[in-house]
Amino acid sequence: MVQRNHVIAIIIIVLFVVLAAVAFGIWKIVHTVRRDLSVTSGESSSSGESRDIVD
Repeated sequence: MVQRNHVIAIIIIVLFVVLAAVAFGIWKIVHTVRRDLSVTSGESSSSGESRDIVD
């Protein structure tokens, strides 16, 4: 039988792995959207600081 402390440790490790996977997924989506946005707008810089704001 697995001790209670081991079960808690396993749950925490699994939660950290899930959190890392979600963070990587969000980063990948943002990276893809930014790259597609810079390609479609014709900008050479990926920082987006040179864009003009039009009201």
